[in-house]
Amino acid sequence: MPLLGHINGKSASRAKTIDTVAIPFTSGPITGELAATRNIRALGWTEYVLPDSSYYYHHAEWRVTTDIDLRNPKKLQIVTEYLREKLPRETTMPPPAGWELWLKDVGVMKREVVPVKSWVNHQMRIITSEPPPLITGEGLIMERFSEDDKLDMEYRYWGFLEGHPAHAPLPAETHTEAMDALKWSYTDCLLPAARPAPPPFAPQECQELMNLLRSSDPSSKNAVVVQTRLVSRVLLRVAQWRQIYYRPDKPLPPDAIKGAPETRVPFRRALLDFFISCLCLGIPFIFMTRTHHHSFDEESGLHAAGPMLMLSACSCIVAAVILSASVTLLSLPQIDDVARLTGFLAITFSASSMVASVLALFRYKTDIDRTVVYIGSEGFRHLSRSRVIMSLPLVFLAWAIAAFMTGITFYSFRGASVTNRMDVKHPFEAYTHWAVVGTLGALGGMLFVAALLSRR
Repeated sequence: MPLLGHINGKSASRAKTIDTVAIPFTSGPITGELAATRNIRALGWTEYVLPDSSYYYHHAEWRVTTDIDLRNPKKLQIVTEYLREKLPRETTMPPPAGWELWLKDVGVMKREVVPVKSWVNHQMRIITSEPPPLITGEGLIMERFSEDDKLDMEYRYWGFLEGHPAHAPLPAETHTEAMDALKWSYTDCLLPAARPAPPPFAPQECQELMNLLRSSDPSSKNAVVVQTRLVSRVLLRVAQWRQIYYRPDKPLPPDAIKGAPETRVPFRRALLDFFISCLCLGIPFIFMTRTHHHSFDEESGLHAAGPMLMLSACSCIVAAVILSASVTLLSLPQIDDVARLTGFLAITFSASSMVASVLALFRYKTDIDRTVVYIGSEGFRHLSRSRVIMSLPLVFLAWAIAAFMTGITFYSFRGASVTNRMDVKHPFEAYTHWAVVGTLGALGGMLFVAALLSRR
């Protein structure tokens, strides 16, 4: 199977390896596809077809790369008019040395073409929407970008190079950088250090990737393309690892990877997540990012489950207290049906919290024992089973406390002691009822004000 094809028909470019020089057309009638191919070549474009059937086009003279399907005559006309007429009025064409223009189509409709430009600098490894500096203007100063912006631009750059590995040479130092990242990760696997994050690669991954990087043949063009894509994937994993463990509050740009699946959550899944969130009181969202931060056992080389063990132990103790108090509530005299039902619910939720604490601890231990970083796995964009399981001890405990407090309240307000047929004693007078309501309202107001102030 060819690694890289050029513009001599879709079937031909996928069936055999074709040289990068101009290719003579076969004799016979000129079909619409061959006519489009002639127009593309006549305008200076070169098509690159990758083994995954993805393709892109590059114009060497204009230094422009695009993912728009130029075999479509209408799209080819729109792109040509945009580059020849509209773009020169906005910036200098072709771009300055070291820069490259990347055109993407962001049109919503199928036949709509809305080109959006981005500027690529292979030396600084950035992709930005700002045009490159002119010779007489101010240069692009990297110091004015924050560390988060630099990580996003680097992630976009490696995503661009992974999807467009054939037209531009790989920077010389990136091969060494990828090898150093693999060696560093392999060292952390063999000699674990007290760090809060596991290495981005497993030991077997490090060995196989380093062997692939060493065995590449620089004289073969196909091997160079493979090496470019391999280095890009390695450094993409490093950037994703940095975001997950050192910047979990801000995700990477979702549109950086070419051909990445849409991140839109289906309506049924969104509705299910909303229902589970309401049922669990929103507690699973606490574990969306906090489960990545845990301690490290230097002697065993495994990440310890200290925080989850402490959480499980505390929830078990509180659940046991609620369980004992609920049993006492059921033994009180003259308890009505509502208070008795809430007491049974409190007992059930307390026991469930203790059982869920053990299950959550085992699940957490299973997750942290994995040395491979699963990028784009479940739980980063919607609720996952792991987050729900880890939150179950607190969820059941919260419902147990709510049920117990409800039972106590109903017993206090509706309970009564009967000494004889004519003498019924209520435990509280009417003014006591209003005093309790006022106290609860004051506490609720304090919590509401505290929630507002915590957002600032």
